[in-house]
Amino acid sequence: MERSGLPVFFLILFLAAGCSEPPPGMVCVTGGSVLIGSDQTDADNRAQKLGLVKPWYADESPPRAARIKDFYLDRYETTNREYYIFCQATNRSPPPYWRGQKYPEGADDLPATFVSFYDAAAYADWAGKRLPSEAEWEHAARGPDRFVYPWGNEFEIQAANLSQYKNRRKKKGLKPVGSFPLGVGFYGAYDMIGNAWEWVWDYYGPYPNSKFKSPEYDKKKVVVRGMSYLGVGHFPKKDYEFVVAMKSRAAYREGLNPMAKKSDVGFRCAKDIP
Repeated sequence: MERSGLPVFFLILFLAAGCSEPPPGMVCVTGGSVLIGSDQTDADNRAQKLGLVKPWYADESPPRAARIKDFYLDRYETTNREYYIFCQATNRSPPPYWRGQKYPEGADDLPATFVSFYDAAAYADWAGKRLPSEAEWEHAARGPDRFVYPWGNEFEIQAANLSQYKNRRKKKGLKPVGSFPLGVGFYGAYDMIGNAWEWVWDYYGPYPNSKFKSPEYDKKKVVVRGMSYLGVGHFPKKDYEFVVAMKSRAAYREGLNPMAKKSDVGFRCAKDIP
């Protein structure tokens, strides 16, 4: 499995590149001119043969150029503990599954889920941060070498909190943030893939010059990135594992109603560098 180095190496590289020391709990992502998306195609129509609604890579192509400034990104997904402080400080309604003002016992370090896009954006604003753009999120997940996954170009089911075929019927859930060190990305962010999907600051729409048409583009959905721990449907083992691997790619994107509150959708924040 390709690895991008150790945290000490990250720090040395960032200092050499002029990336300033990040605030506590954040990493520094160096920007520049980057390519977002994929130049591959689902030539065999494998997704549609599996009964999926869109061909693989269809809404990720053609690759688009993006100019990204250096920015800070949360090392981990926002946790229940952090979101609780926000709710207490602002009188915002807590996620419905808390069944009260406090999250369930032992869930301090689990990602905060059942939060809408508007909840996530409000938290980010309260914290003096913002939600990352879709381009920023993908660049942070893939690194300067544009890895397929945060950890490299080969899929490794053990590198993230993802659904495994052999455990698909068991009650597998969220894990404390940072539980999968094998999945850390080039810039030092954890759980960019797996655990919870993450809201980003972009509507779900076609990339420039895309030939793919989708009715979902007209529904004012917001992009979520990063796959989650939940299963992917009823498939034979080989197909199941293939679908998990494809949806776990850092370029993979889906659209979700911004009002939706789901058990496997959370967020992390970004911050501009002064």
